[in-house]
Amino acid sequence: MSEYIYDEKERFDGEKVKVLGPTYEEGKPDGSYDWKARLDTRELTVNYLRSALRYWYSKDWFGSERRKKDA
Repeated sequence: MSEYIYDEKERFDGEKVKVLGPTYEEGKPDGSYDWKARLDTRELTVNYLRSALRYWYSKDWFGSERRKKDA
């Protein structure tokens, strides 16, 4: 995206400021993505499931979205 679009908004104290508008490019995906098609062999499927289960249910490993200590 080469040019940014700015909108003019009013702040809480009444002063007008410029804020960055939408930065996405409009469009639609070409089609649906079938991620299961990548797992064409049993070995790839088992490796995927091991990684996924380890990510969500392991106690000794912390993924990017897990907390080190429970809340």
